[in-house]
Amino acid sequence: MDYDGCGPACHTEKIRTARVPHVCFECLRDIQPGEQYEYVSGIWDGEPAAYKTCLDCKSIRDTFFISWVYTQVWAAFQDEFGYHDSVVPEACIAELTPGARARVCEFIEAGWE
Repeated sequence: MDYDGCGPACHTEKIRTARVPHVCFECLRDIQPGEQYEYVSGIWDGEPAAYKTCLDCKSIRDTFFISWVYTQVWAAFQDEFGYHDSVVPEACIAELTPGARARVCEFIEAGWE
């Protein structure tokens, strides 16, 4: 389930193209047919699991985190950058997909209100 030093016994990561709607396990938005997403399956703590992540959430995860727990990327982002004195590095924002950049900018603007 996570990459906090106790990784999976085995796993596969693939970028797939959706043929039917799926739900992103991070932001819970619909992944539409024709849209690419990351599919990860493996064995964590002796239990099989599979995760589908939209490429925007994958972009945020890959840009901001070295370790993470699947399904918790947005909670981790909130914990890391949800304080008034927190600064989201501009260089990281520039690396994001356009959709991820929009979500991060919305998060920053909401903090100003």
